[in-house]
Amino acid sequence: MADFTPTQGRYLSYIHAYTVGFGSPPAESEIAEAIGVSPPSVNQMMKTLQKKELIHREPGVPRSIQILIDESLIPKWSGGKITRVVREWVMTNSSAKKQARPTLANKNHKQPAEIYVIKITLSGSKPPIWRRIETGDVSLAKLHELIQAAMGWTNSHLHQFVIGEAHYVDPRGLEHGMMDWAQSYSGITIAKLVAMHGAKLKMQYDYDFGDGWTHNIVLEKIVAPKRNVTYPCCTAGKNACPPEDVGGIWGYYEYLEAIGNPKHPEHEEYMEWSGPFDATEFDNAEATHLMQTGMSSW
Repeated sequence: MADFTPTQGRYLSYIHAYTVGFGSPPAESEIAEAIGVSPPSVNQMMKTLQKKELIHREPGVPRSIQILIDESLIPKWSGGKITRVVREWVMTNSSAKKQARPTLANKNHKQPAEIYVIKITLSGSKPPIWRRIETGDVSLAKLHELIQAAMGWTNSHLHQFVIGEAHYVDPRGLEHGMMDWAQSYSGITIAKLVAMHGAKLKMQYDYDFGDGWTHNIVLEKIVAPKRNVTYPCCTAGKNACPPEDVGGIWGYYEYLEAIGNPKHPEHEEYMEWSGPFDATEFDNAEATHLMQTGMSSW
């Protein structure tokens, strides 16, 4: 008999019902919305289900989840109506091929003139949660997306860059009067900041003003691009990104304590909220894939 927890059974139930209804498996974003958890939690659960040989996924292939157990063992889905997200591509004859594939992942794209090697460290994390990324000159808006993808965040909250006394934010925040103490980062690039502050550029990146995630950003060096390397990319890193909305760095460590101790009074509650979580897990190839294919907009 298949061995899975009630929470794991709920995931299997949704995947099975979706696959039967639409003829193909759901995307992880659809699972997250249906279950009511964050996309990173879904990703972690998929890895757990695969380790337990309950499902199989093709690496790097979206909508490739296959349930490996007898469907008679899977609980019936009781979470309401199942819907599917459909994206339409509208293309002209002259641009069809160009629009049909991600530009960042295109191996034939022009190499940047210079590569910025940047280290990102989550402040207060012990052991350190960090990433090293390499990118050409990009705007702060794009750098924000690269940091989100490399770290493992879901681009669900406000953010800012801080250099000295200057606070740079998304101009949409200024339009709605949310940040009268800041200035727009529109048009500001890494190269412009290097020209202003020097090649040993350091800055702070804040994400989610409620949880208060602070990242230390250090430009380690500027190098020539390498042949046969597609940029941007994540070349190194350690430890998993905390779950969204866990309560900041101290909330994160309380969360780890609870899920690591079955006798903890909040163990079951946290496990139901997030599913299994491996704080040491990080895959720089997966981070690179997210950096190159893009992510959700704020």
